[in-house]
Amino acid sequence: MAVGNVSYDTVLTQQQKTNAASGKLAEDFSQFLTLLTIQLQNQDPLSPMDTTEFTNQLVAFSGVEQQINTNQKLDSLVAMQLGDALSGAQSYVGKNVSYVSTEFEFTGVPSDIKYSMPLAAASSKIDILDESGEVVYSVNGDKTAGAHDFTWTGTTKTGAKAAAGTYEFRVTAFDENDEKIEVTSVVNGRVRGTEVQNGQVFLLVGARAVGLDTVINTSTTNVNNNDGLTMALSYVGLDVTYNDNDVLFSSSPVSMDYELADDAAQSTYVVKNSAGQVVYTGSASTSEGSHTLTWNGQTNAGGVAPNGEYTIEIAALDANDNDVATKTIGSGRVSGVETRNGELCLVVNGRSIPIFDILSANVPVGA
Repeated sequence: MAVGNVSYDTVLTQQQKTNAASGKLAEDFSQFLTLLTIQLQNQDPLSPMDTTEFTNQLVAFSGVEQQINTNQKLDSLVAMQLGDALSGAQSYVGKNVSYVSTEFEFTGVPSDIKYSMPLAAASSKIDILDESGEVVYSVNGDKTAGAHDFTWTGTTKTGAKAAAGTYEFRVTAFDENDEKIEVTSVVNGRVRGTEVQNGQVFLLVGARAVGLDTVINTSTTNVNNNDGLTMALSYVGLDVTYNDNDVLFSSSPVSMDYELADDAAQSTYVVKNSAGQVVYTGSASTSEGSHTLTWNGQTNAGGVAPNGEYTIEIAALDANDNDVATKTIGSGRVSGVETRNGELCLVVNGRSIPIFDILSANVPVGA
C-alpha cells in the first residue's frame, strides 16, 4: 500500500537523505565556526571586519537546520502512517475478501465470481484458464448489461475435476457493432498473510498478491470471532438455500434447484458418486430460468444407489453445441453449527455448508 507517492522504499531513502544532510550541515557549520574564529583572531583591530555577512551566514545555517528538523519529523510521521497501513493489512489475515481481479484461487469447492458489463452484448463467452494459459472450461455468458453471478464448480470441459490452484476468469463480450466490451470481475479468496513488494503492502490470497486498493468487501468465518459465531447460530432452525451441487441420498428422493442462464437445445443432469463415477443420467429442463429436479436414487443399471453423498451436475448445450451457464442450488434446514478446516459452517441435511455459500434464509412455514 502506498500513501500518495510514498512507499516503504521511498521512506527509507528519504530518511537516509535527511540523515546525510543533517551530518553534512553539522560538518559545514563546524568548519564555518573555525574559519570565523581564525578571521576574528587575525583581523586588524583598527579596521574590524563588517559583521553583517557573518550574521547572514549564521541565519542561513539556522534556516537549513530548521528545515532538516522539519524533514526528520515528516519522515517519522510518514513512517508511522505506513506502519499503520501494515498493521491494517494484518487485520485481513484469515478473512474472506472480495477484490477486483480476473485471477482467483480454486480450492476444490465451487468458486463464486461476479462480473459486470456496462452495456448489453450481442455475444458473451466465459473462459476459465489455468496457470499455463490453457482454457479448461468454457460457457456462454450473460448478454444483459449490469452485474451477473457465475459459479464454477471446478468441472473442466472434459468432465474431470480441476486441480486446486490459481485460475483466470475471462469474459469476452462484443456489442452489436462487434466492438469489444470491457468487463469488470470480482473474485473471492481467503487472506493467508501479507507481504511488501517494491515498498507496497499486499495481501496474500492463494499464490497471488492482492493490492489493498482492489479489495471491496471482507467477511470472516473465524470461529474465534464472537460476532461470526453469533451470526452462524442465528441460522439454526431456518430454511436456507446455498451454492452447492452435492446431495445426501438416504433411501428417500432428493431434490435440487438449478438455474439456466439461457435457453438450451439439450440439457441433462448427471449423478456421480464420491469416487466420481456416473451412476445416473436424466433429462433436465432446457428453458432459461429456475427449475427443480428430483432424483429417487435410480441408477443407469436399473437398481437403487446405496446411501451416501452424491454430486449432481447440469450439462446444457445451445443449438451451436456451446455450453449454457448453469448454477446448482442446495436447500434444507439448518440443524447446527460446526467448523471444517477452520471455517465456520452450518449443518444442513447432515452436511457442512460454509456460511459464505448461503444465498437465502427463511423462517419455516408455520413456525
